[in-house]
Amino acid sequence: MLLKSLDFKADTVDMDKRTFTGYASTWDVDQGGDLIVKGAFTKTLKEAGNRVKVLWQHHEPIGRPVEMAEDNKGLLVTAKVSNTRLGDEALELMRDEVIDRMSIGYMIPEGKSDYNADGVRVIRELMLKEFSLVTFPMNEAAVITGVKSVREAMSHKRDLNKTDLKELADMVDELNALIKGEPRSRTSSKDQPQDIAELKAAIECWGV
Repeated sequence: MLLKSLDFKADTVDMDKRTFTGYASTWDVDQGGDLIVKGAFTKTLKEAGNRVKVLWQHHEPIGRPVEMAEDNKGLLVTAKVSNTRLGDEALELMRDEVIDRMSIGYMIPEGKSDYNADGVRVIRELMLKEFSLVTFPMNEAAVITGVKSVREAMSHKRDLNKTDLKELADMVDELNALIKGEPRSRTSSKDQPQDIAELKAAIECWGV
């Protein structure tokens, strides 16, 4: 599942009604290089809007959507926060402007996105699964600006030759090795990133 976050304002929080309102997504290019276009939410809101969840930190249920609609700016949502301990804490944190981000969790159906001439992935349709109140963004203005697989980069970057592709494939193997705590014989020791920071820097050099 992919994630994308956005700011919202504390003055859209109604403590008495236990609701908050804000844009869960806008029609702008995010820092991960994605552009969700107007109309992308239409099908999922019509066919599965009643199954969209409101979560805390993409993990715990915290309430339910009251209204979700596309306008000229993006997907405007209003949600009611449940009367629970977690709900009470969330409302206080929003009122104090400690929590000022929302993030959507979604999937892209096959064939519903492509890359334009500027290398931006244009998303024409998506399946919205949830939107969350989050402390830190998972996309915009984050250290990791998006959930982008190396395989996706290999598929869509037109300027990579066979050597480049092999090096990116080695990065995937190295990442798996680091997760498992195992050495990779396929990658030479002198080129092997020694920790996650070095691996991240190596991948970023390729614009992934």
